[in-house]
Amino acid sequence: MNKKYSELAELFRSEKTDEEILDFLLNYHKNDIADMMAGMTEEERKRLYHLLGAQKVAEIFKYIEEPRKYIRELSVESAARVISEMDSDDAVDLLEDLDPEEKEQIVRMLDEDAKKDVKMLLSYDEEEIGSCMTTNYICIPEDLTIKQAMSELVKQAGENDNIMTIYVVDEKGVFAGAIDLKDLIRARENTHLKDLVLKSYPYVDRKSTRLNSSHL
Repeated sequence: MNKKYSELAELFRSEKTDEEILDFLLNYHKNDIADMMAGMTEEERKRLYHLLGAQKVAEIFKYIEEPRKYIRELSVESAARVISEMDSDDAVDLLEDLDPEEKEQIVRMLDEDAKKDVKMLLSYDEEEIGSCMTTNYICIPEDLTIKQAMSELVKQAGENDNIMTIYVVDEKGVFAGAIDLKDLIRARENTHLKDLVLKSYPYVDRKSTRLNSSHL
């Protein structure tokens, strides 16, 4: 076992206080903590969940291949709080692995925003393209300058952290293309966003299930 993982496991079996353990954990990447969880007992993991809180536990679960085992170690209320903090597509992937009764109980207890997004994604069959969607994205109007677009990006990034690609809509709210974050950053602030948007971008026509990549 990697030395740092054994150190973390030993930490939970030491006489250190919760505050000392939390300070120590904050020095590690969430992927490291996810890896270490397999070598912990259920009681140790429950202590970990309590120390880190729902938001950080949700972030750690993103690095776990099969989080089903761990979500069952939480009460339904705690599981709902954790899943409410996850990106909707990650939340749906986890929920789909649960028994129907477990899934229904947790969905009922999600916060209202998460419940709306999760129910929408769960409404699609596994074979439908809608089941692969996410609600974690940035969407801005095409009639902005680069400076205005950056301001809007910062505003939305508080709720949506998937910012590497920014999606753009026209005055009717219809998908008009996309722009990579790096191109947005490099552009002059008084340039109009419309001049930089990639119009030839893969998309699904909402009137069909056909995937398109032609010029919009």
